[in-house]
Amino acid sequence: MKRVLIYLLGAAIVVAAVFLGLLVRPDIAAQIFFGAAPSPLAMNLRPTHDVPASDEKSAAIVAAAKVFLESLDADQRQAATYRFTDNAQRSNWSNFPEGMVPRGGVKLGALSASQRVNLDGLLGELLSEDGVRNITWQLAAADLLVSGNVFGVMKYGSEHYYAAFLGEPSATEPWMFQFGGHHLAINATLFGPNVSFSPMLTGGHPLHLRYDGDDIFITQRETAAAQAFMDSLTDDQRGQAVRAGKPIDLLLGPGKYGATVAPEGIRGSELTTAQRTLLLEVIEARLRFINDDDYADKMKAVVAEIDDTYFGWWGQQDVMGAVYFRVTSPSLVLEYASQDDEGTTDHAHSMYRELDNDYGAAWISTE
Repeated sequence: MKRVLIYLLGAAIVVAAVFLGLLVRPDIAAQIFFGAAPSPLAMNLRPTHDVPASDEKSAAIVAAAKVFLESLDADQRQAATYRFTDNAQRSNWSNFPEGMVPRGGVKLGALSASQRVNLDGLLGELLSEDGVRNITWQLAAADLLVSGNVFGVMKYGSEHYYAAFLGEPSATEPWMFQFGGHHLAINATLFGPNVSFSPMLTGGHPLHLRYDGDDIFITQRETAAAQAFMDSLTDDQRGQAVRAGKPIDLLLGPGKYGATVAPEGIRGSELTTAQRTLLLEVIEARLRFINDDDYADKMKAVVAEIDDTYFGWWGQQDVMGAVYFRVTSPSLVLEYASQDDEGTTDHAHSMYRELDNDYGAAWISTE
């Protein structure tokens, strides 16, 4: 009996030590239990690049990026900049909070007021008003979760978001800008006048908040557009669109570079003109996050591909946003994945990927 007690005590000590170790290294815990740790991309970059001449918008983005970079002190700038070939940093983004997935870059909480203004200036050039507003709301939502910062393991709050550059802002060389943290990843690869915003993670938690006296539902526009599209379908069409009665999780989330998904659901060619317009509004709701210039170019491709675009729905049909839906076209995939149980709608992950140009691969990769 005494020996059994000794064994039990030893086992309890080992379990406690493991638990304490995981508290100290939550990133390891996240990798073990959630597979959350990003893995470096398997992307081979070209040694040289034939970059087209910049246009007015890309020149403005480069100028704003330089203003922000030049406002950083030496230590901040070192933290914020990486080689353009750094595939580990290129893929270092996640829906998990800081602590579970350590970020790279300069921390938002370490910036002065003037440096924040310069960062906002860069984001304002890169994104649209809708895109900047989405970031503002997500940061406000993150500040509602700070009570979850138990033992410093789960680092919630707007201060735990990061900005990083791969390469130097340039009109003649490719470069990349990243901004993100919990539930947010802006990954913009610039190649002269061209910008790839893929992969882009949005969504949020909590999705409902009070901001500047208004009741906000962060994903209102895209979930309402998806619901309006579903409501427009006939029974037969809805039978094609609905794939299952319960939501599934993201298929193209963090770490899924190079992954593909089969188109599922109802095809654009089977829709009426009015229904195709509603499907375009679902896509527009997400693409509207990017600046007007690049949005216009991307929407041209979306409109051209609408007949070969599919919409699939997994989940309830009577609770807006309590669902997984996916738009799949020849060049892009949009996913919206509710993370709540029992039909509630306060936590979601949203992905945007350009399958033929993830991270600007069409311009910078040898493959």
